Amino acid sequence: MRNLMYSNDKYISPNQLVTYLEKSGWNKIKEAEGISAWIYSRADKKIGIFVPLMDDFVDYRERILEVLDTLEEVER
Repeated sequence: MRNLMYSNDKYISPNQLVTYLEKSGWNKIKEAEGISAWIYSRADKKIGIFVPLMDDFVDYRERILEVLDTLEEVER
């Protein structure tokens, strides 16, 4: 999954990530002040993530990497 993300020259926008989540069975449960909360339900558990919606957050890269790590785990 991290191949969606960036090395030094590649980047994923908030809109690209949201589109991916929508197409992959995730459900947005809330949105507030630049963050959206998403949930993915499997038979055995529910998994949640917070997606930054503005790429000018100081910790944007770190938050996106956390999301991608979670997506990678879900897709195994």
